[in-house]
Amino acid sequence: MAKFVVMLRVKDGIFFAEEWLECFEKLADEIVVLDNGSTDGTYEMLKKHPKVVDIIRTEGYNEGRDKNLLYDHVRLRKPDWCLWIDIDEIFEPGLTRAHFDKLMESKLYNKFAFRRFHFTDREHFAGSWYRLNYSSGHDRIMWRENPAGHFQDLIIDSPNVKGIKGLKKNTNFRLKHLGYINKELVDKKAEIYRAIIPEKEEIFQSMYLTGERPIKWIDDRKNYKVILLNNLLSTIQIFHLFPKVARRVKKIFA
Repeated sequence: MAKFVVMLRVKDGIFFAEEWLECFEKLADEIVVLDNGSTDGTYEMLKKHPKVVDIIRTEGYNEGRDKNLLYDHVRLRKPDWCLWIDIDEIFEPGLTRAHFDKLMESKLYNKFAFRRFHFTDREHFAGSWYRLNYSSGHDRIMWRENPAGHFQDLIIDSPNVKGIKGLKKNTNFRLKHLGYINKELVDKKAEIYRAIIPEKEEIFQSMYLTGERPIKWIDDRKNYKVILLNNLLSTIQIFHLFPKVARRVKKIFA
């Protein structure tokens, strides 16, 4: 069986820590954590959990530095597959380790991608066309470990792992992004970002999900409404592919 290691970079995530652990203790073989200076008990809660096999601490906000340092520690655990995730993101409860084992058994794919839904409260996710368009993409990735893997050295918004070659498959596995349901936490995050990139105020304001169309979340993956939504998002994603293909063809024949 493949060894699956989850990596977590966190600061002051106690609001989500318990349910995050309840989710990933069932999915991961091991969890490696980088704590960026928590003072709310997050570090202590994570440290005592049996699945957390390594926990390191840093100071000062630097996503790229932290993710690469975290990845170095993950590699010491000799993983077959890795996943980087935030503490305010959990998988839908219908997913089990068996679902992930089936993915990791693949000989064809080196990456599997998952959709995120931004929640407005515990029961609803943001359902405007703008947000659905976002969720149609797959912006969290589980990857087969490879020495070429790395994260970009960016202070803020260092995205998914880079350097993992091979085929990627988009899945219908859904992630609940709960980070926007607590205004106090959004305020803190916005202040951190504002100090680094003050010119991006429009982005900070969008984190409050004002004026959103709330859609009731359904945990049952086999519910017909969930299936219809996944099909709708897949259709939206197909339309995203056309301009990408056109740009690549133009580049080839330019």
